[in-house]
Amino acid sequence: MPAFPEATAGTEAAVEYVNRELGGIGGHPLQLKTCAVQSEEDGQKCGTEMVNDAKVQVVLTGVLTAGNDSLYKVVVPKLPVIVGNPVANPDFLTQGIDAFTPGSPGVIQGLAVFIAKVLSTPDKPVETVAVVYGDNEGAKTAVNVLFNPVLNQLGITDIKAVPVPDTATAPDLQAALQAAGAQDADVVVPLVIAPLCIATYDALKAAGISPTVVTTGLCYGTSMTQHLKDVGDPGDVPDGWYFGGYGYSYFMPDEASGMTTYLAKVRQYGGEDVEYTGFAGPQFGNVLTLAKFLNAIGPDSVTGDAIKAQVDAFSGPMMMTAGAMTCGEVSPIFPSLCGAEMGIQQYVGGEWVSVADALNGKPINPGAALSASS
Repeated sequence: MPAFPEATAGTEAAVEYVNRELGGIGGHPLQLKTCAVQSEEDGQKCGTEMVNDAKVQVVLTGVLTAGNDSLYKVVVPKLPVIVGNPVANPDFLTQGIDAFTPGSPGVIQGLAVFIAKVLSTPDKPVETVAVVYGDNEGAKTAVNVLFNPVLNQLGITDIKAVPVPDTATAPDLQAALQAAGAQDADVVVPLVIAPLCIATYDALKAAGISPTVVTTGLCYGTSMTQHLKDVGDPGDVPDGWYFGGYGYSYFMPDEASGMTTYLAKVRQYGGEDVEYTGFAGPQFGNVLTLAKFLNAIGPDSVTGDAIKAQVDAFSGPMMMTAGAMTCGEVSPIFPSLCGAEMGIQQYVGGEWVSVADALNGKPINPGAALSASS
């Protein structure tokens, strides 16, 4: 997972935790076999390696923006596949794979629902939305398939979306924001990776505008916090921004979801400087859930079919992810999804606030919201 190293860190910390403190799998260590996928050729190669290794019983992906389709074509149905963080079309649309988070469909559609049904009020309606997004397949899908159509369905049609390369600088982002009409928009939505979140912050400062910003959890983390310190901003993240995720918060840890345990163990086994935000938490939760399944089956009885049976029967709770799990039933459009709910938090005046999430009992289920609006 070279583009999202925190996902690897979360996975590796979870394996260490399972083996050192939870007894492994029936007393046997849980072993992690890794393979990097950055192209369709990599996906085929890694899939072939996995299915030809008798020791591999289940495939867990990280964050794949390329190679997904070729990987799944080789692996399914020979091995069960858990999609760690679904962000691209093959992750949502492939029959026979499963994802224990709402992934990009839940979060991105949830952002649109939040903008149209919570931020937009009769006294202050949201009519114009400016979007900057990464020029990659995952972000293109997020904007063109998930975000814009939901806003349109909910009555917001004045949307200007401008792509930026993943290597863009702050001046590039300033030009893109201007082209998207950020200076006059009711809401600005950056759907970008962490370095471009920082560039977006710098671009907005340079332009002298302070719009309402709604984005994803990729826009917080140690890199953003360090950048704000470097430029003299007292906040941990940009003040007033709204952030969407899987319904719980790294910054408001609770016992019930497992967040408190996660934060302690990811630092213990990943180091104090580990990037614990972004995709690290969901990967940690995925490993813990798989370990639960394997222990329920027993080390001497583990097969792909037995694991898939556990997955199909899984109703939750899923660590650090809101809502019940209903694998294959969330949406006929996205057959792999098991989770349906997401959450929104805001950073205001140095404090984190639950706006619509599992912590305040108001998580957003975009599918249900859209059904109610149709």
